[in-house]
Amino acid sequence: MRLAPVRASRKAEVMIAPLIDCVFLLLMFYAVTTQFVSDERLKLKLPEAKTAESVGQGQEQRPPVVKIASDGSVWIDDQEIPARDLEARIKALVQRAPDKSVIIMGDRKADYGVVIHVLDAARAVGATTIQMSAEKPVPEKP
Repeated sequence: MRLAPVRASRKAEVMIAPLIDCVFLLLMFYAVTTQFVSDERLKLKLPEAKTAESVGQGQEQRPPVVKIASDGSVWIDDQEIPARDLEARIKALVQRAPDKSVIIMGDRKADYGVVIHVLDAARAVGATTIQMSAEKPVPEKP
């Protein structure tokens, strides 16, 4: 019985085409399943005011912001705050702020009672300056 001799000249090699296919499929999988998060989770439509001013301060100097959504939910640092924890969270914000100030951003469709409740909670915990945020109206084109 005669067996074929083993070829010693054959070298192992890496097939590049299937490797590129696998890497491309992984890239496509991650691109499709990745969540694209925008900067702000809560989109507010602020009321318009002709006398609205820009903040004009850097992010580190800006007072903390309390946002009130149109459904009446209150948000601090992109987290919804339950009503029972509202005063404690605002107190922590006011104590961290250098000038004990707070900015309240309320949606134009927000319940006025919720806005007053947040305003009252900020005053109760010692906020010395409370700013209400608004947008300048867009000038109409003739």
